[in-house]
Amino acid sequence: MRALCGIILNTFREAVRRPFYWLLLAAGAAALLATMRLPLFTFYNDVDMYKDLGLSFVLLFVLLAGLLAAATGVAREVEDKTAHTILAKAVGRTQFVAGKYLGAMAAAGLAAAVLGAIFAAAVYYRVQLDAGVSEHGHAFSRGGIGAEAAALRTRQVHQAATVLPGLVLVVLQVGVLAAVATALSTRLSAAAAVGASLAAFVAGHLTVFLEVPARAAGGAAEWLAQAVLAAVPFLEIFNINQHLSHAVLVPLDWSGPWGDAWAYVGWAALYAAAYAAAAIGAGVLAFRRRPLS
Repeated sequence: MRALCGIILNTFREAVRRPFYWLLLAAGAAALLATMRLPLFTFYNDVDMYKDLGLSFVLLFVLLAGLLAAATGVAREVEDKTAHTILAKAVGRTQFVAGKYLGAMAAAGLAAAVLGAIFAAAVYYRVQLDAGVSEHGHAFSRGGIGAEAAALRTRQVHQAATVLPGLVLVVLQVGVLAAVATALSTRLSAAAAVGASLAAFVAGHLTVFLEVPARAAGGAAEWLAQAVLAAVPFLEIFNINQHLSHAVLVPLDWSGPWGDAWAYVGWAALYAAAYAAAAIGAGVLAFRRRPLS
């Protein structure tokens, strides 16, 4: 366990020390803050549009940070010949691969926490910004008093809390793809692993549209297409941005939509854990067969 924790910590430190990691976070924060004040021309539904757009921004930058950390973890150690030294210290290849994955996910989790906090604060402010222009078509003062001000503050909190399930789903989706990148990096270079993982990201969101053509292919082509679709992660399970963008969840109201959203997140987490475990297991098997000399 100590060896595993050491690999996780070392991988996390290597990931967050790279300038590109912080460049991604800075770019993500800039994108969230820049679009926060942009008029989206949605007829008083700018907050809904901003929530959808912001979750997409968070996914993009956290995904890039997570994939780079996961893909370079094993591949760089092998290329630099440092894997020989680590594995010579009574560290199994299973621990090595699992530690690299968990360390990369720690870095991705930090990125998600930073950008998620900025995004939630931006949503909170965006509600106030839009209320200063119009609320249900009527003039509404930013400096409102009494019941109007209390209602505005409550709505701000509820809108900011609504994005929390979406942020957790972002981490789960990145976790699945980071597992794919880690598994691929046991046999491929870091660049190839990142490229293949991005291809899996695109394919994973298109599986819904590819099932019908695959069935229509017939014969061996159908069998091959179905096999590919079965291997590709079904990433649309992590995409409920459209539902969250039009919802206003009441925090801790477990009998209402808040509870339903987190129940869905729980099922998605089970799928993510199962797929990530399978991918890491395949990566371990591939790494065990790879000669390091």
